[in-house]
Amino acid sequence: MIKSFKFTTYCLLSIIFAIMITVYLTTIILKFPLVGMEVKSTTDQWIVERIVKNGWASSQSIEEGDIVELVDGKKPEHHTTVAKFNRVEMARSITIKDQDLGESTYSIAYADTNGQYVLYLFLPLVFTLTTILLSIFLYSRMKSDKSAVILIYFLLTIGVSYLSASVSARGDTIGRIVNIITLQGTLLLYAHFLKSYLIRFDLVFIRNRSLNILYIIYFIVISLVISSTIFPEINFTTIAIELLFFLLLLVYLLYLIIRFYIKHKSSEASNVLKILGTTIFSSLLPFVSLYVIPTIFFSKALVSAEITAIFLLIIPIAFVYLQLAEKLFDIEFLLNRLRYYSFLSFPFASSLALLLTFILKVNFLSSATLILFSVLFTCTILFLYIKEYVDYYFSHRLFSKKGHYEANLYMFVQKAMHETKVSSLITSLQNEIKNVLKVRDVFYIEMVKVKDGEKWTLATDENKCGNSFIGELEKVKWDNLGTGSLIEVWGGFGIVIGEGSDHIHIIFFGMKRSKANLNIQERIWLESLAYFSSILLENFQLIEGLFEKIEDYKAETQLTNPNYPYWLSRLLFSLSEKERANLSIDLHDSVLQEQLQLLRDVEKIKGDVEDPAIKNELTELTEKVLDSIHLIRETCNELRPPFLNELGIIQSIQNLIDQTKLRCDFILKTELDQSIIQLDKEYELILYRVVQELLNNASKHSLATEVELSLQQTNQLVTLVYSDNGKGFDMTRLQDSFKTMGIFGMKERIKSIDGMIDITSAPGKGTQVFIEIKIGGTAND
Repeated sequence: MIKSFKFTTYCLLSIIFAIMITVYLTTIILKFPLVGMEVKSTTDQWIVERIVKNGWASSQSIEEGDIVELVDGKKPEHHTTVAKFNRVEMARSITIKDQDLGESTYSIAYADTNGQYVLYLFLPLVFTLTTILLSIFLYSRMKSDKSAVILIYFLLTIGVSYLSASVSARGDTIGRIVNIITLQGTLLLYAHFLKSYLIRFDLVFIRNRSLNILYIIYFIVISLVISSTIFPEINFTTIAIELLFFLLLLVYLLYLIIRFYIKHKSSEASNVLKILGTTIFSSLLPFVSLYVIPTIFFSKALVSAEITAIFLLIIPIAFVYLQLAEKLFDIEFLLNRLRYYSFLSFPFASSLALLLTFILKVNFLSSATLILFSVLFTCTILFLYIKEYVDYYFSHRLFSKKGHYEANLYMFVQKAMHETKVSSLITSLQNEIKNVLKVRDVFYIEMVKVKDGEKWTLATDENKCGNSFIGELEKVKWDNLGTGSLIEVWGGFGIVIGEGSDHIHIIFFGMKRSKANLNIQERIWLESLAYFSSILLENFQLIEGLFEKIEDYKAETQLTNPNYPYWLSRLLFSLSEKERANLSIDLHDSVLQEQLQLLRDVEKIKGDVEDPAIKNELTELTEKVLDSIHLIRETCNELRPPFLNELGIIQSIQNLIDQTKLRCDFILKTELDQSIIQLDKEYELILYRVVQELLNNASKHSLATEVELSLQQTNQLVTLVYSDNGKGFDMTRLQDSFKTMGIFGMKERIKSIDGMIDITSAPGKGTQVFIEIKIGGTAND
């Protein structure tokens, strides 16, 4: 407890100390403009050796080689900065003798400078204040977290280092000492923070021993350099040591980052590493692209180094985000988008920059053209990023065409999941295209390859195809088409919904009633529709082929052996239940969640709207969404019996009966044997499905007014008895087929576990079903 208190107290004192240092450094900058004049002593004279760009002296008529006579009315050697650092700084006035031996006295003030307030006060102060505010924010949120405290030290150090650099250049002793300490310390704390932060991922960035050695060397170096400030005679040696240590520390840090990334790029911290890499790259990119490269190639920087340094603020902001964020943004997605947006922006920015240089009559190879291109290129990329998020924001709040097509696609997939035949799927697909696109004619055709694979011909009856399309078929290069391809022909379009080595399935449709061409959203919708349909079509074709083979096998077996193997039925029903369960899970995890999100969005919009008419419409929409959610949940429950394993067969059937009583208008009498606690899981599921089918038939087809249901167990026998007074049906007209899931579906289920089922019915005499299942034994194969 005491250790934790000291830990947070030291952190708070550091923030207070940083604020005090910031106030002092700001006062020095406000008090003394940067003179920017280096001098050297020769034969009792002080000669101007160099004029620093952007300094006060650069805006005066002072030239290199002039003689400095007086500084603040005294001999130059009596001025502190001249004596210690051979620089004229922190002065109020200066007397210069030019090379023509004319003397001039200058008053040093900010009024005579070229934007020093911006370069040496405003930008550094904004940077420093930002880091201090971030530190205070971190302290208030995570002052007990070790990595957060180290990050606070890093933020304070880098902020004070930036501000103290201009004070150090003025020759202020405290400013130089602060800059010496913070400049090297920034890199050390950077490494220390990464080490502490990455521990949460069980990753080692730098070992404790190596970090301790670096700290020891750091304290030795800053001790020597600070000594040089007090004893100027050792200045040259210690400055060389300071710069060498900084360079070696920077190279070592880059080596650690690169080695760590290569070693752990596939770990769970890969996203963090990419964020760190992107942070460093983006913070240094302005300096390299706007200062270094133009200086090398054009001998003139586009932007001064002091201004590009403000982009270093990206590093502390990114670190604070990493420390606070529970979920990191997807940097891989942003980088992929950056590549794509750069590809789009480059030709636009280049063309516009060339056009503007021509209009404004600017030299094509000038730095102004490069600045113009950089601004246009960056703004275009930012615009594309913003556009994407604006599209997403408004797509959830406006009833746009895009949402219309997405909703129709979801609805079609939901309806298609209930289809069982290829022909039904194709019919649904044709109706969907006709209703959504408002076209008159929609045709399904199949093309097959003939004559040793050299020619494609129509396999569908020509009478079922539109005459306007038949003549266009020969013009299509069928070999180049794949699933989802959109075909444009005269008078219409087509989409490929399935393909094989020697056949292609296509849906052709005519022009829209408005005679307009397909827009981009309609094309995307059609391609998505074709892709989903191709998956369903392929599965249905495989299932129908399998059923045909099973029917043939069953027919051949029954001719020789009436007791054909029921393991086949058990296998099929097992696969069916598995697919039902998967479908139920998919519906629950996708469509249902989308509906719930839609409901929340509508409720949010409803709360923001004040117009009563719109509120009423939103209320009606809410009711429709709730009905849809209820329907989806019921469908999920029918596909996958809820809590059958947990509640047991009796309670699950009772729940089914209760639901039936709520929605049906016939009298339902039931008798369930409560002594049936647990049966074989397969038996329980089959009994549940049979009861479910019987009650569904009673509510949808029987027109019964009274229904009775009984489930009893006697020793090793379970009996299920059902009867109703409905309209009944003609038993002789039913055909035994695996394709129906009604009466014969129940028969196959019962027979698959070697049970006995007897169904009696006649027109106008209701329906009676008697089922007997032997439990505790093994079904015959």
